[in-house]
Amino acid sequence: MVLPLAVTDLGDLARLEKLFGSMWSIKRAVQRDARAKVDAYWAAFHERDRDGAKAVRQRLGLNREALERCAYKHLETSGHLKHHASKALAMHMADEVWNGVQRHLFADTTGKRHGRPKTGRWNDFTRIPGRARSHTADRKWETFRLVGTLQGHTIGHADGGRHTLQQPRRMPVSAAPSGVVPTGKTTASGKPGKRKATWWDHAGPLAVVFAGGPDGSRGDLVLPVRVPQQPGQWARAEYFLSNPGR
Repeated sequence: MVLPLAVTDLGDLARLEKLFGSMWSIKRAVQRDARAKVDAYWAAFHERDRDGAKAVRQRLGLNREALERCAYKHLETSGHLKHHASKALAMHMADEVWNGVQRHLFADTTGKRHGRPKTGRWNDFTRIPGRARSHTADRKWETFRLVGTLQGHTIGHADGGRHTLQQPRRMPVSAAPSGVVPTGKTTASGKPGKRKATWWDHAGPLAVVFAGGPDGSRGDLVLPVRVPQQPGQWARAEYFLSNPGR
């Protein structure tokens, strides 16, 4: 389901523009590296016949992990990009570039290959790939995550009734949760365990959060979400957004 962002704060718009600019720079750099590796791979036809295609790809670093290392290197050596983008975002961008290279190197079931990879255009760069939940740590996300609940969204922008949802033209930015919440466990002394509230506990209006940013100095980037209000759209929004697991 595609949810539009309603970002009107000038500071958030500036951060979002710099984030897209940084990610475009990383993608363009990785695309150029991948293009050079592909050209070297096809030029080494004698080596491919002698040592095999896999050995040549390994020598040239023509694989997913090698492109991720290229993205990390561009991020670290640039200096200014580290203030806007993170290593997790760079990794996912390199993975997206590798998907295009993979379709060029390996034919599909019909025997067709995609064309030689090339650097895209800035005007066509409209999507930053990412992964919300971390696969190795609990209650942690790597890039962007949708927080809040549909019920909290309707209560925040109406009286709680689904047919009275009136979202303002300038959507307010949700505040980060504060205080402490129970963990459901007991401490060694037998007292109920508590922890500091995080965005995982946010039950208010829906928002997309880039928590902390790369250096953590600018705070969380909170982007308000606008739920579709067109006729017949509520059932679809309720299906996708009413269940937190979905």
